[in-house]
Amino acid sequence: MASSSAHPYLAGNYAPVKRELPLTPCTYTGAIPHELVGGQYVRNGGNPSADADGERDAHWFDGDGMLTGVLFARRHDGSVQPEFINRYVLTDVLMATSASATRPILPSIATLSSPHVTLFRVLLHVVRALWLCLSTFLPWHPAKLAVQRISVANTSIWWHDGKAYAGCESGPPMRILLPGMETAGWWTGAEHDPQSARGWSKAGLAGLFAEMTTAHPHVDPVSGELLLYHMSFFEPFLRVTVIPPRQRAEKAPVCPAPIIGRAVPGLAQPKQMHDFGVSASHTLILDLPLSLDPRNIVRGRPILHYDHLGPTRYGIFPRHAPEAVRWFEEAQACLIFHTANAWDDDAAATVSLLACRLNSATLIYSAGHTVPPPHALPLNGAPESCRLHYWRFTTDPSDASLRPQASFALSAIPFEFPTMNQAYSTRRADFIYGASMRSGSFDAGLGRKSAKIDCLAKIDAGTLLARAAKMSEAGETLGVDDVVDGRTVQELIAAQEAGEGADSAVRIFALPEHHYAQEATFVPRANATAEDDGWLVFFVFDESAGLDADGVALPNAQSELWVLEARGMQDVVARIRLPQRVPYGLHGHFFDAAEIAAQEPVPHEAVRTWARAATGGAASSAIVPAAAASTAVVAAAASAAVVSAAASPAFVAAAAPSALVPVST
Repeated sequence: MASSSAHPYLAGNYAPVKRELPLTPCTYTGAIPHELVGGQYVRNGGNPSADADGERDAHWFDGDGMLTGVLFARRHDGSVQPEFINRYVLTDVLMATSASATRPILPSIATLSSPHVTLFRVLLHVVRALWLCLSTFLPWHPAKLAVQRISVANTSIWWHDGKAYAGCESGPPMRILLPGMETAGWWTGAEHDPQSARGWSKAGLAGLFAEMTTAHPHVDPVSGELLLYHMSFFEPFLRVTVIPPRQRAEKAPVCPAPIIGRAVPGLAQPKQMHDFGVSASHTLILDLPLSLDPRNIVRGRPILHYDHLGPTRYGIFPRHAPEAVRWFEEAQACLIFHTANAWDDDAAATVSLLACRLNSATLIYSAGHTVPPPHALPLNGAPESCRLHYWRFTTDPSDASLRPQASFALSAIPFEFPTMNQAYSTRRADFIYGASMRSGSFDAGLGRKSAKIDCLAKIDAGTLLARAAKMSEAGETLGVDDVVDGRTVQELIAAQEAGEGADSAVRIFALPEHHYAQEATFVPRANATAEDDGWLVFFVFDESAGLDADGVALPNAQSELWVLEARGMQDVVARIRLPQRVPYGLHGHFFDAAEIAAQEPVPHEAVRTWARAATGGAASSAIVPAAAASTAVVAAAASAAVVSAAASPAFVAAAAPSALVPVST
């Protein structure tokens, strides 16, 4: 069983949960902010359904997508009732996975990245996955839905223009309905592409790779435009998409027409590109020395390979003109998984970027329980670091240096999973929030005791950048390995406890002992007058109560959802007790009440259910509002048209109409 596995990403609170629960009332303490009422917090993450083989290759980034959420339901009397729900994203791969399978269909990222795995073993895993996927097209295969796309949709959850989507960069986004979190089909932007009606997809096998889409799209808070990129194994390796909102005449009268899958020149091979930067008028592409290239096999390298001698490049172009990209180069290799903020300074003709910079590729390997090869470690024996880093680039075409004008870290603390007030995402923001830890490093292996998220941090980027400017004026040059604020997390906590950190540019919220958090999401206060006026919402797990002496998750283990006041980073205003634990996962989003109510309607036949996969037919052709389809999850109606997780072969309805009870498989 996975719960007893020695693999750190299949054990403890990384172990998958076995129950899907419908909207289930929760108890809570404190006061739930008004801005949360009627809204829903949802977090995505991998939860492998075929998990019996605990000795298999596995990686934290593997696993079938599972959405976990808390709906802040408004009662008739005006009070609020938090309701927990978790559901799988019903991808092609998940619905084709046999109930008796002991391991996933797709190869693990650990298999594709490990330098210790033989070529024969890699090919064996790839051929197995290819056969299992292709066999679903056979007429006698028990899976009625063929595997046409290989995304497991396990990374993110986001919103644009009346729709919620789950994403993973191995395929296109998947439409999700709220608050019941039903799966409503893949999306490739076809409605914005009248010429081919394919969106950024293509015909044939090439379409499978052309559809690969970032799991970190950006939405311009002013224009309402959605920005995406698509990495492919075939040239052109990188393409970008820009989709305006449907009501762009009202939102932004000068919003240009859509750009669908337009090529970005200048890449020599496909890369593992996880995020990018978006300012008000520019796009910043990260060409890091981490290739994701099947051709690496013939070069004697893993498919996912880190080149410590390779440069780090940044491609910058006007949002609607990717052909005008200019590539800036930094000699020292690094990895960047997540950007935090990007902005233009038109007067200085510059674009700036804040992102979480890792000085090694250790995380790629340690998250797969693989010993990192020497070339993946920091250069020259430097300590592992993952810091909030600042870059500044010129947009002056007469400047031919093509090097960053500035590159340095704001703070020495470990910093990942950045979040902020999204209204400021394309302009210079003062405050960036993120995950941190008292000791250890994200690079050193998230999941070990020294590297779990036991702190959240608030960095006043505006103050630290002003301090850096003064240091520069005084003749102090800041380089790529330098920091503006060199204090550690422990030093910052000590200063706060001594009452000395009230005006600090870095604030730490330290969780109680044995409590560990996940990525936080910033929810602004209504009519706020300050950028940081709002709350951080995040899941918390108490390992001292939820794990046994051997580190195995207890059957009755429970997590909580905490709401933290974001200005002072001290007061937890509400704690919602959940009916089960929430495994440590990836990215989340808060959907407000207005967004949930305004979801675009979907046809019933677009909504996926386990029963529909088993019968191969749609229950109804009626068009229903998305919110109505979600309500059907908890209505317990005995109709074939009900969209419900109760149709799963692994679940049966209990005596209580709204309860779902797991059945062992």
